[in-house]
Amino acid sequence: MSITLRKLTEPQDLQQLEALEGAVWNTTEVIPYHMTITIAKFGGLFIGAFDEDKMVGFLYTFPGNSHGEPHLCSHMLGFLPEYRKQGLGVQMKWLQRDEAMEMGHTKITWTYDPLETVNGVLNIAKLGGIVRTYLPNCYGDLDDEFSRGIPTDRFLIEWFLDSHRVENHRAQKGEKPNLVEGAPEVLSYEIVDGLPKPIEQRFDLQEPILLLPVPAYFQEVKRRDMDVARSWRKLTSELFQSYMGQGYTVTYVFRDPDQDIVRYVLDRRPLPAILDSTARA
Repeated sequence: MSITLRKLTEPQDLQQLEALEGAVWNTTEVIPYHMTITIAKFGGLFIGAFDEDKMVGFLYTFPGNSHGEPHLCSHMLGFLPEYRKQGLGVQMKWLQRDEAMEMGHTKITWTYDPLETVNGVLNIAKLGGIVRTYLPNCYGDLDDEFSRGIPTDRFLIEWFLDSHRVENHRAQKGEKPNLVEGAPEVLSYEIVDGLPKPIEQRFDLQEPILLLPVPAYFQEVKRRDMDVARSWRKLTSELFQSYMGQGYTVTYVFRDPDQDIVRYVLDRRPLPAILDSTARA
């Protein structure tokens, strides 16, 4: 399959986004053309994926400002079902980085659910993003398939585009953190009938590296036992907020396909030390 990725600037390209967004998310509530064309004219960045002349994926980015710091906000990335799980999302993110730097930006931010660990591996382990901010119930109550019945907590990813860390991840030289073997876990859990259940939190640990386990397949946990899913949300929310408040940053994700648990790495180094190297502690 030969897919072409390119920045979208022409009105005819941007007009296609309404229909594509609806098809990707199976919804009629889409961002209208008059908004996308306006955002594109005033600092936004749109990228499309094309199978010959057919647009099959898109990335939607708009300008933002946090604490007086301008940056780009990456809002949506999606592909038609038959084009997913082929590495196109990673390719599109690297093109987004190149285009953003051409525009003079040094940072892109976006959010994702920390319990959706496939996204965590992409955002942190593959792209080199970091997390210093936890947003509890970011979007309020949503009635979609992935969010129904549980608070919409989100990580805020910060992608420092010109950092050594991100450059190393693009060159696939990002190393796993040191000191992880034997690093304490801030949440204990048990596996009961194949279902991971959280047990006890630890808020008093002060090691350079800490590990926070979460379920590898959160949607499966929700399907089997919503009370257990809500417990994971509550306990991990309290722990992430507590340790981030103490100066820890999420810098890596360990995912073993043969395990029911994924581990986030909490790193106590200051930001310059994290960005000047890989994910190494």
